[in-house]
Amino acid sequence: MKAPPPTSPTAVLACDVFQDEVRALAGSPPPWRSITWLEMGLHDHPEKLRQQIQLEIARIETDPSVERIILIYGMCGGGLIGVEAQNCPLILPQAHDCISILLGSNDRHQAVLRDNPATYFYSPGWIRGQRVPGPDREAHLREFYGPRYPDDPEMIADLIEADREIFAQHNTAAFLDVSDDSEARDYCQQCALHQGWTFQHLPADGAWLKALMHGPWAANQFLVVPPGRKIRLSVDEKTLLSVE
Repeated sequence: MKAPPPTSPTAVLACDVFQDEVRALAGSPPPWRSITWLEMGLHDHPEKLRQQIQLEIARIETDPSVERIILIYGMCGGGLIGVEAQNCPLILPQAHDCISILLGSNDRHQAVLRDNPATYFYSPGWIRGQRVPGPDREAHLREFYGPRYPDDPEMIADLIEADREIFAQHNTAAFLDVSDDSEARDYCQQCALHQGWTFQHLPADGAWLKALMHGPWAANQFLVVPPGRKIRLSVDEKTLLSVE
């Protein structure tokens, strides 16, 4: 599919973990009529993510001038499986997750993990969302769990300890950034020091994300889902997603 002309009526539906990168790569004016951000916490609940994306697609399609919808999402634990549009094609990357997108390919993501399976990835969006292991995570968790277990401090302590154990197998904080965010990079270094990990600044690659926003949409990198067809897992080893 060819890239849209500058005035093309494209709508974008995106995880807000990409806000910094999208601002850095979109250009002015951006290549869309509208963009809708969904909270990155939906990543933890694939079924809720699927429902919310489907609701937003239905809302976007009430505008008859929208001709295509771009989804700035990876597979996200299967949260996009079963999603469909009725009037517009959906365009999305053949990406495992947001880290693959920020690294520029699934292959590079896998190569980094082959070199060091104990790598934990940081980006400005994940840092902004207070979801990364580091000096502020425990305070964030106490604030989150406090209202849920106001009379059970032992439960809160157990949950925080369980959270620490999740990250016990990691030893490297790898920072990815296409927006030259020195504040986020410095914070990642603080997190590495706090965790007793090695800090690594990995060069991000914005080409895949930029192509998703602007086109062209090469078949080996993107899935174009015709109206009335659903996203499904692929049976082809060369791709992650296909249509049904």
